[in-house]
Amino acid sequence: MKKMNKKFIIFGLVAFILIIGTNAYTSGTKSSLLPNVSPEDQAMVKKVEDRLNQSWTKGREVILKSEEAKAFANSSDISGYHELTKWTIINDLNNDELLSSFSRKERSSFIDAFYSEERAKNLDVGDYMSALLINPDKSQALVYWEKANGSYVVMDLKTKSDDSNSWYVNGVKIENPK
Repeated sequence: MKKMNKKFIIFGLVAFILIIGTNAYTSGTKSSLLPNVSPEDQAMVKKVEDRLNQSWTKGREVILKSEEAKAFANSSDISGYHELTKWTIINDLNNDELLSSFSRKERSSFIDAFYSEERAKNLDVGDYMSALLINPDKSQALVYWEKANGSYVVMDLKTKSDDSNSWYVNGVKIENPK
């Protein structure tokens, strides 16, 4: 019994020392792994976020005024979703929220359409991150981004009307703000 108590006490002390030692070790490395963000860096991040939000808002306004973008929305086989003001804006940073609402197959086809050859052909160095407008039933989306020259690329993504929920690129337009 005494032998068992000694083993238990020794084991407890060793475990205690290891735990304390590990905490002391990690407390010194946390700061090197996760350095504090300087005020200058925070200001830069805020500036970039503000610029992206301005770009996305301006792009949405350009789309709402564009007859060609309205034609994209009206090309849908589904009636009732032609009014672009009722579509939801999702920025590129929040795509996970949209994708999580899709089935695995639909998510895969959406990603394929989103990162399509048409997108690659229209992306250049200096372009901003994209945003998208998606209709209420999530069957059509307008992906758009500001180019370095101030124009906007609008890419129409739709689901096939055969109930497969497969996404495809219906067309691409370049909009110049007036």
